[in-house]
Formats: sequence, C-alpha cells, structure tokens
Amino acid sequence: MLATVGGLLAAVLLSACSGNGKVAGSSTTTTSIPPLPPAVIAYVTLAGAGNNLGYGDSLLPVTVGGANGGSPVGTKIRVGTYPDAVAINKAGTIAYVANYTSNTVTPVDLRTGKAGKAIPAGIGPADIAIAPDGKTAYVTDDGSASALGDTVTPIDLATDTPETPIKVGAGPQGIAITPDGSTAYVADAGAIVTGQSGPVGHTVTPIDLATGKAEAPITVGNAPTGVAISPDGSTVFVTNLNSGSVSPISTASGIAGPAIAVQGGPLSLAVAGGFVWVVDGPSSTYPHDNVTPISLATDRAGPPIPIQSGAQDIAITPNGTTAWVTCLTGLLVPIHLRARTVGAPIHVGGGPFGIAIATEPNGGSGPSSPPSASSHRHRKTTKKG
Repeated sequence: MLATVGGLLAAVLLSACSGNGKVAGSSTTTTSIPPLPPAVIAYVTLAGAGNNLGYGDSLLPVTVGGANGGSPVGTKIRVGTYPDAVAINKAGTIAYVANYTSNTVTPVDLRTGKAGKAIPAGIGPADIAIAPDGKTAYVTDDGSASALGDTVTPIDLATDTPETPIKVGAGPQGIAITPDGSTAYVADAGAIVTGQSGPVGHTVTPIDLATGKAEAPITVGNAPTGVAISPDGSTVFVTNLNSGSVSPISTASGIAGPAIAVQGGPLSLAVAGGFVWVVDGPSSTYPHDNVTPISLATDRAGPPIPIQSGAQDIAITPNGTTAWVTCLTGLLVPIHLRARTVGAPIHVGGGPFGIAIATEPNGGSGPSSPPSASSHRHRKTTKKG
C-alpha cells in the first residue's frame, strides 16, 4: 500500500581505444547510490468533524517524514464508528483500532491496508495498549453515554479473541504498560462523558498482568484521562483533566507525588528526550490549546508551546525529534522538540483523533522498526460532562 522508492544502481563502462580502432582495454565501475530514507507513517483515526464528531469510521495513513515528505497517502481504511485510539504491534505490521461506539477493536494489516474482522470488546472501548511481548492487547471499556463501564478487556492477539474482563475503577480511559510488561496502569476517569451519571474519578488502577488482577487504586487528580510511563519504568504520568495537572506515580511505592500544574485541561501525553509532552485543551481558566514539556529529571513544567485549536492526541516519531498532534479542526500539527517550535500542519480533515507512528521499510513490506514508545500510551477526550 505504501510503496517507497528503492535504491538505484548505476554502472559506468569506461573504455579506451588504440590508434588502429581496436579496444585496448576496459574497466567497469559499479556505484551504489544509498536508498532513500524510509517513510515515517502516522496512522490517524478520523472520528468525525464538527457536528459529525463520533460518526467517523476511518483510519488514515499519513506520511510525516522520510523520502516522501509530509502528505496523506493511500486511502482511508474503514474501521468501526468513533475510532477512539490506535496501537501498533511490536512487529509494526498490524494496527489495532478501538472503536468507541461499535464496541469493537479492528485489526488493520499495514502491509496491505486492509481491515480484518472486528474483535468484540467491552462497552465503549476508549484506549488500547499492547504488552511488550506482543501477545496481548488491553482495551479500556469506558461505557456508553448512558452508563459507566468499569473493565479492561484483554485480547489474545494470536487468535484475535477477547478474554475475561478485568474489573477496574469507573469510566476507565487511558492505559499504559510498564516496559517490563509486568503492570498496566489504568486511568479511572469516572463520569466525564456527557449523559453519564456518577462522580468524576480520581484514581489510577494498577493491574498485575501475570495474574490479571487489579491492585489497590492510587489517588491522583480529578478526571484522569491519559497515561504514559518513563522509559526506565520508574514513573507513571497521568493527566488530570479537571484539575489542570499531571500526577507522577512511583511504580516502586505506588504513591503519587505532588501534582505538576499545567495551563488548561491536560488530555494526553507522550515521553521523549527526557521530557513528558502534555497536550492541554482549553479550560475554564485558560482558553487556548498548547503542549507543555515536563522534565523527567525535575518534574517541573516548562513554558507551554501554543498550537492550533482542537488538540487531542500526541505521538513521537521513532527518532525522537518530532511530536505530531491531532486536532479536531482537521489538522495534524508537528512540533520540533529540540527547538520547541511548531511546524507547518498537514490538513487531513475528518476529525483527527487518535494517532500512532511507525517506520516503513524500503519495498513497502511493513514498518522496519517498532512504533515509537509514545504511539499507544496516551488518551484523549472531548467528552466532558
């Protein structure tokens, strides 16, 4: 589906002629031109724009780096309705899309661009994370607009079948898994979807993945939505949508440290280059969208980076140099992390929502390296009640 240009081979034949017209000698030199850099592809869920938010049903591959520059590629791939989040397997060959109102997960073969048979999940799949061993995906079941969910559904990726749900807190949204694969952390957002009744949540539930059992919940701020984990697995970072902060949790002690204040309502986050990059939507006290860097070394927030409106989700390119932010206004916005500047956006339309990034090899046989660590570790929402 996403063919790239391979290397070119040039052969030069050099010959010299004698005075009588006969060939006195010849030599052949072969020069191999290095192949063009592989394409970096963002896989973006389209949830619907404007009044049609929630009615979208597509996954769109977008070239965001490499030889082909930045532009939409291929065609929209039909998945379920309200595709809320996307994760890519370790081999980089299959994307799994969590469909909020279809109550399914759609596997998409990235080599062919074809969607497979939908996998049943719980009610309101909101986020998805794949274990490091690649055997199991875990899907948070947020519930419907009328009722809260309270489970995480494991999916066996060898057979694409759901397993016994694991009970967690009410209204689970974001999920992330430690690098060693031992524990998943789930943000229990509570009733943040319009129409749901019940309190707003303020906990994160760890799940022991060896036993499939939930452990004691950890208190954080109000309406936790997004979850990301530091590369060394020592700290879990959680966005508190209604508290305007990010909570760092020590995985060793299971205790949340002092909340880190940000401007606006934090939705999602990703880790790269020694920082947590937090997407902040507007709040009652701050009317703009931005991305806030938080130092992993000091747990301090730096100056926010203003971006376009409608910001939702964030993923980092495999080389760690650029973050891409989805905006419901139809844009995919790059942030150059070292300079902390915003680049020219790519217009994709259709209500960009979730995002995952992977690298495609020459020859178009699927990504040549695993997706970036940020590609399935954060959660976003516009469903605030």
